[in-house]
Amino acid sequence: MALKGQLSDFNLAEILQLIAGQQKSGFLILEAQREMVFVFDKGILISTRDRRTESADPLETYLHAYGFFSDAQWKHIEFVRSNSSLDLTEILVSEQLLAEETIIHVLTNMAQEMAHVGTKLRRGRYHFTATRGTPPGVRWRYQVEVQSLLMEAMRRLDEEPRLLEALPSQALTFEQGPASADPETLGAVHQRLLKLALSGQPLGRIIRQGRIDSFTVREVLKNLCDEGVLTVVLPDPKEGPRRIGPQKKRRRSLDIGLKSNALTLAVLLTVIGFGIMRWGPLWASEQASVGLAASNADFSVESADGSQRSWLSPVQLAARNLRLRQIKAEVTDSVELFRFHHGEYPTDLSQLVTDGMLASSTQQTVSRLGWTYSLLKKGRGYSLAL
Repeated sequence: MALKGQLSDFNLAEILQLIAGQQKSGFLILEAQREMVFVFDKGILISTRDRRTESADPLETYLHAYGFFSDAQWKHIEFVRSNSSLDLTEILVSEQLLAEETIIHVLTNMAQEMAHVGTKLRRGRYHFTATRGTPPGVRWRYQVEVQSLLMEAMRRLDEEPRLLEALPSQALTFEQGPASADPETLGAVHQRLLKLALSGQPLGRIIRQGRIDSFTVREVLKNLCDEGVLTVVLPDPKEGPRRIGPQKKRRRSLDIGLKSNALTLAVLLTVIGFGIMRWGPLWASEQASVGLAASNADFSVESADGSQRSWLSPVQLAARNLRLRQIKAEVTDSVELFRFHHGEYPTDLSQLVTDGMLASSTQQTVSRLGWTYSLLKKGRGYSLAL
């Protein structure tokens, strides 16, 4: 059976039901903003990775997007891959980076997220190529019933508007709520996300480090807010963070304490004075966008051998380099998350800001640093460098 057409005429849910009902085997390819592949064996989904092509491995993109491994671990994975013929899943197991049952769980979650995204597509093409028997080239197969896949996809479509209402911005943060959570009753995912939320990180960064798909992260955090364990703090560019819940009282007491004009002026002058001493040297130098100033700047421009010297002390220079690496990692994670959701790299960093995946202040910092973001290899790669 060969089946092809437009998603506007025949959507993913209908296609999956047809394949499952007739117990077909083969490859279903969706060609839209993000290309997706679903592999079936007798009507059962067994993979979403088509390794017959040179396109990006969706598993690798998923792992990058949701912060499964550090840069050092990815470098090790690349080293093993370049010196062996192992599949990514086999490398993860052999190098003890993920257990076999964890990989199955990750692959299932990835398939569920792809089904969720695919059911919303109304533009693009689909093409199903039937095979005799089990489709060839499948690495690390698993089994997911199409009916359960579609039921969860429909549930997510129904829940998504409520998630967007409760968590409207990826720049929002969280605080401890009036209730407390019993660690023994929380699963590993809930514990990890609660820890990230209480660390003060914005929602977008929590998603990029959550080690689970975006929908699940938002759903878990919303439930913790509903239970009173967390309180949402919405960003307000004019008034600063705006809390949702009883913790507004803290801010009100602060406002009362600053009603005295003299006290307000004293606090303001103290803050400005500290800022000038701490960050002033950077505003006139190439460090301005980093936020790490030297307390004792060395204004000598040449060392004894005539080479250029930094006016930062070794400790301050190390701190600056650490901050630069943090900024670059944040941009890289955001780019990979954008690619996972859209199937392509952004043409410029402003798209990340528009999608709520990168803070506008971070984009401004990158610009002031003089870093240049550009696409490579006809959009199949990118660079971020001076």
